[in-house]
Amino acid sequence: MTEPNENGVNLDMHEPTFMGSPGITGADLKAWRKKHDMTQEMLRLALEVGSRQTIISWEKSEKRLPRYVQLALIGLEHADGHQFMTGYRFSAAEARKARKQSSF
Repeated sequence: MTEPNENGVNLDMHEPTFMGSPGITGADLKAWRKKHDMTQEMLRLALEVGSRQTIISWEKSEKRLPRYVQLALIGLEHADGHQFMTGYRFSAAEARKARKQSSF
């Protein structure tokens, strides 16, 4: 999405106004999730949120969500591999290898 929605929020993080936006609403979160073909459960796992009910309540919210939600979505878009976004579960050997590759 490169056009701002009715609330003036631009969900295209490549646009210069993205970080200066007032934040996202539940409708924006739901649109982002659908754009990235994620279920609520997949998003819950990716954000490491304790309950799917949290995602549901965020999506129903008409108020601005906490800024960390928007920042977490940016992080998800930049994550290497996206295995966690699809619900893929690493084997123990794959997890060790991924940890070694991501070590600084």
